[in-house]
Amino acid sequence: MPSHFLQEDPKALAHILEDTSREMIEQQAAAKARSLHVPYINLHGFPIDLNVLALFSKDMAERAGGFPFFKEGRDLRVAAIDPQNPLLLEQLKILSKKYKSTIYLVSEMSFHQTLVFYSKIVTPQATYHEQVIVENPPPIPELRKKVIAESAAAGTTATSLMADLFALAYGLEASDIHLEPGADKTSARLRIDGVLQPVVEIDKPIAKSLVTRIKMLSKLKLNVSNQPQDGRLTFLYDNKPIDVRVSILPAAGGEGVVLRLLGVGAQSLNISELGLRGRALEVVTRALHKPNGMMITTGPTGSGKTTTLYSFLMELNKPGVKIITLEDPVEYKLVGIQQTPIDHTVDFNFANALRSVLRQDPDIVMVGEIRDQETAETALQAALTGHVVLSTLHTNDASGAVPRLITMDIKPFVIAPAINAIIAQRLVRKLCQACKKEAKPSAAILKSVEKIVAAIPANSNEAAPKKLTFYHSEGCDACHNLGYKGRIGIYEVIEITDPIRDLILKEGASHEIRQLAVKDGMLSLLQDGILKALEGITDVEEVFRVAGES
Repeated sequence: MPSHFLQEDPKALAHILEDTSREMIEQQAAAKARSLHVPYINLHGFPIDLNVLALFSKDMAERAGGFPFFKEGRDLRVAAIDPQNPLLLEQLKILSKKYKSTIYLVSEMSFHQTLVFYSKIVTPQATYHEQVIVENPPPIPELRKKVIAESAAAGTTATSLMADLFALAYGLEASDIHLEPGADKTSARLRIDGVLQPVVEIDKPIAKSLVTRIKMLSKLKLNVSNQPQDGRLTFLYDNKPIDVRVSILPAAGGEGVVLRLLGVGAQSLNISELGLRGRALEVVTRALHKPNGMMITTGPTGSGKTTTLYSFLMELNKPGVKIITLEDPVEYKLVGIQQTPIDHTVDFNFANALRSVLRQDPDIVMVGEIRDQETAETALQAALTGHVVLSTLHTNDASGAVPRLITMDIKPFVIAPAINAIIAQRLVRKLCQACKKEAKPSAAILKSVEKIVAAIPANSNEAAPKKLTFYHSEGCDACHNLGYKGRIGIYEVIEITDPIRDLILKEGASHEIRQLAVKDGMLSLLQDGILKALEGITDVEEVFRVAGES
């Protein structure tokens, strides 16, 4: 073609330059394929089979860096810009039950130009690869054996192992699945009734595929393994969606993963089933139905504080009442209550969110956790100005809440009139009623229990038992041989009376507040737990494990 023609026709020149550029890119891709010892293909002008392309969703194709482009019988040809992409290999492992795949390396230009064909797909795209689905799970004993077999089987897919782990966790009412990497294997444990129980040791290659699968479903970065990541996913258990909170943390042997099954293994939201009773229940009921003021629940992480507050909200959720919660994150959906998640990525923290919530004119506000001076100050002021405020605080006992607020630079004259009641709580495992029987305690335990019972205040509305009867459960099929089934709260509840308010104004110490509360009839956590143990609800060992010995 004469050069003067190119000067007169810029489009022709552009086409020649584009073709030259394409040829160079494809040559580089072909050279890369040779170095990797994989076949190469140029998809420019190749007749793409849309039905085959639809085996991957567009999102999956983009994340895996590849897609199927041709099928003949069981032979499936797959284009990839990185043949070793772990997500791509995992997806092909899933498809291996139906197809024998061959990976072809393609240039990024070919890859992105072929992605355009997804807009032409009119049939529903396959999405079953991108969701954990549990259907008709076998009984728990069979499921355990299946998980153990899959953890070491060479042909195991991460999808099947993940589905069975979720099914086992759900069936055992576990709240969490823990994947803990070691030198040779990854340990899988389930948190059942607050205690981690070992399940299986998973071979490293299978565990690595499992973590990759979890990352993919949680929309996390697959190529990042040296930084913490947090996400969420959902799995279907017999068509019931279960939300899962995902936390990934780098560890010496790989990546540690904790999967929190939201709403699974939780206590009842009925206030009558929490474990509150006697004077403690009377104080809580009285405080809940005051027109304003704050109630605080205290205890370590996992002690059931949020569940207790949810129970209070359900009790207060009546027609004509507006309730707004601030949570990080929203764990359970409550009908008729406006629940607002905290979002730190846009500076929507508890303090900022609470100020916005108060402009919505709520009657009742729940603040998931008081972490700083600004949140504490705003919440207490709201309690003083006509709102009922519920919140949590991390302290070891109920009397420690006031000094904790003072260390946040909250003035005693704000704290004293704003708070109606402070609750401390722990969760203890309940004995399996199917295999529970009387037991004989050791001399040391008997002596400790006698001392604890003797100290029960006479005005606590709890009669100390005349005969001390102890119980224990050996384990049976009903409790999956754990000896325990379900959990219940043990509590100590301080009602902020006038003498205690006066003591707060004087910045009284924690032990002084506690002494006044005991004088008013407060049971300690240990006393409440021991009374429940002597009734056969739990056992003494469990109470001492959770609340400590006297």
